[in-house]
Amino acid sequence: MDDQRTGGHGGPPVPVPREFFDEILPAIREIAEAKVLLAVYRLLVEPRWADGLLPESALYGDRALVRGIGPVAGSRPTDEYVRKGIDLALARGALLRVRVVVGEDAELWLLPGTPENRRRLHLIETGRAPFPSSVAVAGSARIEPERPNVFRLYEQNVGLVTPIIADQLIEALELYPESWIEDAIREAVSYNRRQWRYIQTVLARWATEGRGNEADRRHGRPATPFDPNRHLRGKYAPVFRRRS
Repeated sequence: MDDQRTGGHGGPPVPVPREFFDEILPAIREIAEAKVLLAVYRLLVEPRWADGLLPESALYGDRALVRGIGPVAGSRPTDEYVRKGIDLALARGALLRVRVVVGEDAELWLLPGTPENRRRLHLIETGRAPFPSSVAVAGSARIEPERPNVFRLYEQNVGLVTPIIADQLIEALELYPESWIEDAIREAVSYNRRQWRYIQTVLARWATEGRGNEADRRHGRPATPFDPNRHLRGKYAPVFRRRS
């Protein structure tokens, strides 16, 4: 792996893939993603993760990461921002995530999204390479690639995640809470408006007017049901009369 090395304060050097500086860092707009990636590189230096895989749960329990995320998260739970950073890194391909399934139990593991690691996972998945020693397996086990939650939800309910849609989902993850995107997809399904443009407009409306009937409550107006057909009139009409 072609890497830059950073150390300091008596700790071991931390190898950072060159792709982080050349490709990933210039594209990052959400600080949580950068903090999560740097935490992954730092934790993988520890002897217990020397084989290059890190349990996702280790990030949520990492004190340095949680402390660094705190000022960004504000009043929101830090776990939410850690999860957001993970999903953005997964969506961008900066991280890879796999689900290791043993019987009825499953655990999520992360590793940097380098070409070497992609080849390594392919060999493990096809049985041509052994499971890493840090992944405790007993009896029959299998490994499954795991995509970001919003990617899976979109593919299951709307359509194929093309490169263009992937870029738009990444941008949405940077702008809105993940739960908003999930709820907007569900709303699109419930009104049979399975189009990215519809989902995008719902998110923009929530950002300006509030979620659900929040805006009506703030202004002392009675709650009114959401009318999906109102987007077929007025300024959004050209968007929703075209298929995405």
